[in-house]
Amino acid sequence: MTTTESIKETPWVDAWVRWERNSKVGDDNDAASDDEHVEEEDEELPPPTETYTFTYHPKATLKSTTSINDDEQSKNDTHNNEIKITLEGFHNDSEQIWNSTGLTLWKSSHHLCQHLVDHEAELLQHPVSSSLDSTNNRTTNKLRVLEVGSGLGRCGLLAHQLSDGNATTILTDGDTDTLKQLRRNIKNNTPEEDNAISCRQLLWGEEHAKIFLKEEEGCKFDLILGSDLIYVTSVIRPLFETVRVLLSTTIISGSKFLMAHCARREGNEVDLSMVLDVATQEGFVYEALMEDDDISVFCFKLK
Repeated sequence: MTTTESIKETPWVDAWVRWERNSKVGDDNDAASDDEHVEEEDEELPPPTETYTFTYHPKATLKSTTSINDDEQSKNDTHNNEIKITLEGFHNDSEQIWNSTGLTLWKSSHHLCQHLVDHEAELLQHPVSSSLDSTNNRTTNKLRVLEVGSGLGRCGLLAHQLSDGNATTILTDGDTDTLKQLRRNIKNNTPEEDNAISCRQLLWGEEHAKIFLKEEEGCKFDLILGSDLIYVTSVIRPLFETVRVLLSTTIISGSKFLMAHCARREGNEVDLSMVLDVATQEGFVYEALMEDDDISVFCFKLK
């Protein structure tokens, strides 16, 4: 895993969204409590109380219209190896979740992961055949994958493992406590020599996204992922501003933002129509890829 310790992080927990402290960390009214959090930011989280294990069996995606010989079949079989992901976190009624909701698993992640396995493995495993452009400051033909609001990292880790080494993946969260556990989960699920996956803080909003993009030397992302991202209205526009700034336009088939949304998540004050209206205002077109009771998976593309 690539280290990003040299990039300074802003102390932030997502409970501040509920307390309407999300706009500017460091405002005068918040200075004292922010200073307290700065002092605590290096403290260790308590030991995780929950372990979640997931096993996936991706289908082979060998792109050949001719008969498959033994060598090709062997190559084909390598993509049928199971993918196992083990995450550690906290129960959703624990004290830690009150401050940092990303420290547990939410149910929309299951649907986004299933979509990745069933429908995105081709893109992830064969980026060259996806017609990557050489513009936009690219130095590699690898697909660039970004997960926003990663939490424990389930979807981003799966996408990276599905890519079979053909993607550069960055998992992000804004919450500094969540980032601690996210980094542990990445370390526990990837080989030490895998330098194609990393973890970064990403606060949402156009200005934050522009700073993040500058730190990435202007290289945008071909595939952006996220699940259970929105449960208060104040984050809707900052989320889509972030995606608009960071989503590439260098794939002929169309770069995209895949988002799984739960309409009835506990504490959710957001109507789905609010999300789609803001997405349209920010220049996206969208398609519902899956709808199952209160959970939907959407694909957003820039117009």
